[in-house]
Amino acid sequence: MKRVIINVHILALFMVTISHPPLYSQNAILKAGISKVDITPSESLYMGGYDESCRAEPSQGHKGNIYIRVLVLDDNINRIAFIELDVVSLQRDNYDIIRKQLSETTGIPFANIILGCVHNHSAPYPGGKNINSEWYKQFNEDIIKAVQDAISDLEPVKIGGGLGRSHIAMNRRKMMTDTLSYLTFDENNSSQSYGKYKTDQPVLIREMEGVYRLGANPGGSIDEEVGILRIDKISGQPKAVFINYACHGTSLGGRNNFITPEWNGFMLEYIEKHLPGVTTIFAPGASGDINPRFVGGLDGYKDDIESTKALGDEIGREVLNVINEIKTDIPLDPEIKMVSKNIICPRKYGEVVKDFRNTTIAVPITAIRMDDFIWITFPGELFHEIGQTIKSSMHTTNTYIVGYSNGSLGYMPTQKAYGEGGYEPWSAKFAPATEKIFIAGVQNMLIQLY
Repeated sequence: MKRVIINVHILALFMVTISHPPLYSQNAILKAGISKVDITPSESLYMGGYDESCRAEPSQGHKGNIYIRVLVLDDNINRIAFIELDVVSLQRDNYDIIRKQLSETTGIPFANIILGCVHNHSAPYPGGKNINSEWYKQFNEDIIKAVQDAISDLEPVKIGGGLGRSHIAMNRRKMMTDTLSYLTFDENNSSQSYGKYKTDQPVLIREMEGVYRLGANPGGSIDEEVGILRIDKISGQPKAVFINYACHGTSLGGRNNFITPEWNGFMLEYIEKHLPGVTTIFAPGASGDINPRFVGGLDGYKDDIESTKALGDEIGREVLNVINEIKTDIPLDPEIKMVSKNIICPRKYGEVVKDFRNTTIAVPITAIRMDDFIWITFPGELFHEIGQTIKSSMHTTNTYIVGYSNGSLGYMPTQKAYGEGGYEPWSAKFAPATEKIFIAGVQNMLIQLY
């Protein structure tokens, strides 16, 4: 890996310093606009994220509000929109449908629209059984309004980056010991004590040593970095904050029927409460194998919204401490540079057996650079070690993996995880060799930004 990192740096340096000196556009000036639109439903809706065998009934109300949040950046030439929805995901085809609507309505090029979800498992699902709800009928219009509001908010800004550390997350690939219990392989999927499979005569279930299940793995690694972009008005008054952290929105499990903003939404509320006038936006990182420290329904934990809020407040305090240390300035190179590409990856053998003509998956990736800040999108759930490898190959700590965006291709595990087994490798559509192919493809894209 060290050889790959060195090659990326040397080639990037060669392209910048040998091919041509850095030429910054004289017309470029960075502007930013931020908005949020409240999409908390008044109806009882079906929620996303967990199997219906556990959560078959619609929501029973809400405890906290959910939003669409949008950050628009503009350099007088290029304009880009980061959109984060407080839901678990969209229906697969809807990412491109909504991006096309936004492009036609706002004039922002299709490729410049980054449409993501925060992967909140305690929010309504936009589609499915909710398709005839008033909430869903208004959903796309609410997204358009949020983007238009952010465009209207555009003004010249100063920026600065910082890096925090948080351990509200925990590795979720739990290696089992040899046990007999009444617990199933995933209590938020199939349970003998709740939901569809509830029974007065539960059976003992055998787990064998070395098997991997979803659960708390305190000894496992996480990506503890909290990436923070502070955006100030030219006057120095704080305007917006972009936050990036790798963790699922699953502290509340399948037994919870209240709509909530999950830990990440409570984090944003905490920051906005302590920074009046500031609007925040959160983008989840490479979170495929990372859960919050506790998940309702797993490892003996019960759903507790106050505990979820405490997680948000904990990471919110860390973000606030870093924000207060960040010094902002007008960027030296405000020009927004972008590369969009489909990285072709191999399908898993079981997927090829289903359709021998279809042996590959096109993974749409967008890489963005503005001054010393880099964003890499991923249309699904990337394992944190892959995200860390990509981030570590860059010269800047201001590198953000923006997961769950512009598509929904599921999990991309590490090659090692396939040998271990477990939920994510089982449900993934990618072949084990994908990790190296994907990393090389992303690194080639990043070189083009220099």
